[in-house]
Amino acid sequence: MTSQSILIVGCGIAGPVLASFLLLKDIPAQQLPRITIVERADCLRAQGQNIDIRGAGVTLMRKLGLETAIRSNTTGEEGARWVDSKDRIWGQFAADKTGSVQTGTSDIEILRGKLGQIFYDRSKTLSLEVKQKGGHGIEYIFGDYLESIDQQGQEVLVRFAKSGEERRYDLVVGADGLQSRTRRMVFGEAGEKERVHNLGLYGGFYSMPKGGNDSEWRRWFHAPGGKGIMVRPSHDPKITTVFMGYMTEDKRYEEAGARELGGVDKQRR
Repeated sequence: MTSQSILIVGCGIAGPVLASFLLLKDIPAQQLPRITIVERADCLRAQGQNIDIRGAGVTLMRKLGLETAIRSNTTGEEGARWVDSKDRIWGQFAADKTGSVQTGTSDIEILRGKLGQIFYDRSKTLSLEVKQKGGHGIEYIFGDYLESIDQQGQEVLVRFAKSGEERRYDLVVGADGLQSRTRRMVFGEAGEKERVHNLGLYGGFYSMPKGGNDSEWRRWFHAPGGKGIMVRPSHDPKITTVFMGYMTEDKRYEEAGARELGGVDKQRR
C-alpha cells in the first residue's frame, strides 16, 4: 500500500491537529501519509485571543494526550463582569469549573498562541516517532504560501510562491483560517460573500502590563455606537490581554482587516 501525500496549508490550530490525528492511525508507519504543512509566517504566530475548549474539543484534546499540558497553561479566568464607564459592576457570570454548564468563560480558557505551540510541539513529537519507525512524518515549510492550485485527475499540482517549486499531492487541505486564501483559490472569489458573512465587527487584540484594577475576572464595557472593550487575564500573571471591538460599515476597517495576511507589522500601519 502506497502512502498518500497530503499538503496542509496553515500551521495554526487546525493544521497541526489534523496532521497529528493522521499520524495516530493504527497502521504500519510506512503506510502513514507523507504530510507537508506550509505556513505563510516565518515562524509560529504567537498572537491571538482566548480560545475556549468545550464539548468535542475536550474529547479531541484528550485523544491527543494533551489535557494536562493545556490545562496547565489556561488563563485562570474566573468569569465575566459587565461594567460601566466608572468600572461599576452591573452583572457577572462565574466560570463553570465542571465543564457541564455553558457560561461565558469555559472550563478550559487558553490563549491562541499558547495553544498553537502545544499542538505544534505534539505534531513534531509524533512526526519524529513515525520517522523512527520508518515512516515519512511531517515536513514543515515556514515563510511560504501557495501561488496556484490545479486539480489534475487524482492529483493536485501546487506551486509555492516564494520558492517557485511545484509539487504534486493526493490531497490539499486548507487550514488557513476564516479568511482562507486556499478556499478562495479553489472556489473563486465570486461566492466568498455567501461563504463568509461579514458582520461589520472589527477588533483589535493586544496585551499590556497588568494594572492595579485587573484581576482574574474579565471586565467588559459596552459603549453606544457599537463599541466595546474588555480586559482579561493571561496565563502570564504580569500581563493583561485587551480586546476592543467596533461595528461599522466604514470600508477603511475592512481594508485594515485585509492586511492581516501581512502580519502584525502591516496591521499596525
